[in-house]
Amino acid sequence: MRARIVGLGLIGGSIGIALRQAGWRVAYFDPRVSLEDAIASGAADEAGEIAGEPDIALLATPVHVALEALPRQNCLTMSLCSVMLPLREAAGSRPFIAGHPLAGKSVRGLAAASGDLFRNKRWFIDREDPVAARVIADCGSTPILVGAAEHDAAVALTSHIPQILSTALAAYLSERDVAKFAGTGLSTFLRLAASDASVWMPTIEANRANIEKHIAPLMEIVQRIIEGDADAFENAQEFMKDLLAASV
Repeated sequence: MRARIVGLGLIGGSIGIALRQAGWRVAYFDPRVSLEDAIASGAADEAGEIAGEPDIALLATPVHVALEALPRQNCLTMSLCSVMLPLREAAGSRPFIAGHPLAGKSVRGLAAASGDLFRNKRWFIDREDPVAARVIADCGSTPILVGAAEHDAAVALTSHIPQILSTALAAYLSERDVAKFAGTGLSTFLRLAASDASVWMPTIEANRANIEKHIAPLMEIVQRIIEGDADAFENAQEFMKDLLAASV
């Protein structure tokens, strides 16, 4: 099996390592990554076009770059962005799967890639295909079929707003001399704040409509807590029990 990976950072590099360990031949396109580094990391066999047409092209880039790269792929293509709908709409009738492996780190780049990043993780896809299923299985993940619009509406709450809140608080604290008062609770909450704008700003732009509709209701709960309403704590504790039970 042969794959072309566009973008050999954390996600693309981790997929490349996993696929090569499973016997795939992998080519990549990423002007930021030298062939020497790609080979040394175990993420790719060659740069540029693989000999003959690949079985699948994988777009492991920020969403705006994936939208630009999509028309240049002449084979089955799967995106790996944290939004699906813009790519689904852009794909038209071409052989395409909007995908999103639910895994990552707050650090980016090929140096952070690992072949087990996706092991036992969920991998959302909006269409089924045997080649895509092989990619997902060889990365150790479980495919979850979901509509692109439903996916984007959900991850606005479970991924994008948490990133925004973590980043916003860290940015606010950066202007205040309070670091000596910070404990592990703050570090845990701000883990996502180490993420890079080059990845997240295109994602937020692509999913802004789904994000914006939750901001005012969320701030209303914040205000109610400040004013003495303890119901939010009980509701939060119930949600956390369900969340932790589902993760076991």
